[in-house]
Amino acid sequence: MQRVNVSRALGLTAAALIGSSTLGAQIPSVGSTRLVHIGFGGGVIVPRTGASVNSLKTGAHGQGFLLFQLPGLPAIRANFDYSKLKFENPTLPGGGSAQDADRTELSGVASMKVDLVRGPVRPYLLAGVGAYNIKDVVENASTGPTSYSDTNFGLDGGAGIAFKLWSIEGFVESRIQNVYTKTGGLIDQKQIQSFPVTFGFVF
Repeated sequence: MQRVNVSRALGLTAAALIGSSTLGAQIPSVGSTRLVHIGFGGGVIVPRTGASVNSLKTGAHGQGFLLFQLPGLPAIRANFDYSKLKFENPTLPGGGSAQDADRTELSGVASMKVDLVRGPVRPYLLAGVGAYNIKDVVENASTGPTSYSDTNFGLDGGAGIAFKLWSIEGFVESRIQNVYTKTGGLIDQKQIQSFPVTFGFVF
């Protein structure tokens, strides 16, 4: 599988955000003058790299966020995410097999959100930075559970579509999360990449 050029993807996202910021600042949220909104969502998370055991399976994730929409400015989104993935055919560091292994990810991300067009259906872009805690837990019959945990800086960017649903707003989005890790335990990659795909609501 061809390796994703994360730097280029995030660079293009940032360039699009900068080029669209003037447009986005003129586009208020449809049908609302509130300055703060609450959002919830969930879906799947697809791993790309960073599996130091054989492979990671696609998992599930959920998110909640606060959306701050100040007049005349792009929106700011404070995101809180939880994800869980399973390892397939897990092996221990240094060799040997394990009965079971899973990975949980907790993150807090601050992003800029720019709507690209006005109307009841609005495509948008996201770009932000945050902190990611990644924890791997390995189950072994002889030694019992062993865990490896680390918290690191990461980048988050993506795109989505928001649409009106009566008095609330729905959205579908996909993002790429790129976490820069330190060597240690099962988390021994310089970068861990994953793609959350989310459907949710904003109130």
